[in-house]
Amino acid sequence: MNTTAAPVSPLAPIFAQLSAMEIRDAQAPMLPRECYTSDAFFAFEQDAVFARSWLCVGRAEQIPKPGDYLAARIAGEQLLVVRNQNNEINAFSAVCQHRGQIITCTSGHARSFRCPLHFWSYDLNGHLQGAPRMGDPATLQQLRSTIRLPTIRIELWHGFIFINLDENAAALAPSLTKLEPFWANYEAADLVGVPPVPAEKVLPWNWKLHYENFTDAYHPEFVHQGTHDFAPSNHPDGGVTFTPMSDTDNAIVRTVPMLKSDGGMMRDGWGEAAAFPAIATLAPEQRKRVTFAMIPPGMTLMFAPNVIAYQLITAVSATGTMAANDRVTGGGWLLPRSTLDLPDFAQRSAQVLEGASKIWAQDLPINLAMQEGKNSRYKPTGIYGPLEKTLVQFNAWLLHRYLAALPAA
Repeated sequence: MNTTAAPVSPLAPIFAQLSAMEIRDAQAPMLPRECYTSDAFFAFEQDAVFARSWLCVGRAEQIPKPGDYLAARIAGEQLLVVRNQNNEINAFSAVCQHRGQIITCTSGHARSFRCPLHFWSYDLNGHLQGAPRMGDPATLQQLRSTIRLPTIRIELWHGFIFINLDENAAALAPSLTKLEPFWANYEAADLVGVPPVPAEKVLPWNWKLHYENFTDAYHPEFVHQGTHDFAPSNHPDGGVTFTPMSDTDNAIVRTVPMLKSDGGMMRDGWGEAAAFPAIATLAPEQRKRVTFAMIPPGMTLMFAPNVIAYQLITAVSATGTMAANDRVTGGGWLLPRSTLDLPDFAQRSAQVLEGASKIWAQDLPINLAMQEGKNSRYKPTGIYGPLEKTLVQFNAWLLHRYLAALPAA
C-alpha cells in the first residue's frame, strides 16, 4: 500500500492565515507579507482577483470608428475590444479557434482579424470568415456557422470600457453607485478624453502597494511636503473625509479639501494657480476639493476642480507593476472641450506633467522601501491610524476575493 503523503502546497500557510482573518464593517487587517512577495501567490491572484473582476481597458472614444480595436491582456489572456459595423463595442478572446495562435497583441484598425499562422480570419463580431484549405465549401460553411472567438463580458461606464472574464460576476454599474454623486456636473462640461500614454517600464513593486500609496491619506503631510500642502488631509475645516464601504462596493473613496477654490495641478504639484482652468459647470463645493477613488484591481480616478484624472494599473508579477497616468507616462485626463481648445493647451499640459513628476519623485523611494520591507522577517502585523481607513477597506475588498477563491479543505 502506498503511504506517501500528498505534497503540501507552498501556499497552504498563507491560505491558513487568510482564513483566520476577519472582516468587520468592511475593514480587514494587514495582509501577510507573502501576498506582496510570493510568485505562487501572484499566480493564485490572477484567478482569484484579476480573472473575476471588472477591469478598465480604455475609453470608448479611443475606438471611434467601426473596425477600431484595443488589445488588452488580463489574467494572462490576450483580448480584443472592437467597435463593429453596428457601432457596438464588443470584446472577445484573441486566441484563434483553430490551433490556439494569438491573432494580434496590438491595438489598431481592421476590417477583419486574420490569424498569422494559417490565415483563418474573423469578422468584427468574432465570427469565422475564412479558413483556407480546410475542405469543400460545405465544410467551410459548417465552420463559419459554429466557430467564433470566445466572447468576453463588457460594460461601458461613463465612457470607460470595462471587461470581465467571469461570466457569473455581478454587474459593474451597481457596484460603483457610490461614485455617481461625484460625477455630478462634470459631464455637462462636454468632457473629452485624453488617454494615458501606454506604460513601457515595469515598476519594481507589488500592484497592491501601488494602490496603497495612492489611497493613503496619512503620508502626504510627510512625504509630499511642498507638493501636496494645498490639498491637506488635515484642515481647520475638517480635513479628509472617507466614504463608507459595503461588501458589494467596487470603489474605495476619500475626499480631501483644498485651501482655496479652483486649485489643481501646476508645475510644483497641487496649488492655487492650476494649469487647467476650473470647470464652470461644477458646484461651489466641488471646486474646493479633490476626490480620490480606487476601482481595484486596475484603475484609479481623481475628481478635481479642473479635470478628472485616471490611471490604469497592470500587475505584471509579484514584484512588478505597470502604471499609465500623468505621473509616470503622461495623460489620463477627462477635460472640457474648451480646455483642450485653448491655444496654449500643450504648455498647460506640460505644467501638469512637471508637477505630477515632482510628486512621483517623492513617492518612488517610498514604494521601493515598502516593497523591501514586505520581504523583512520583521514586517509588522500592521497598526492603522484614523487617516488610513481606505487601506483597511482595500484589505477587506481583497480578502473577500481571496476567501471566495480558496481551495476546498
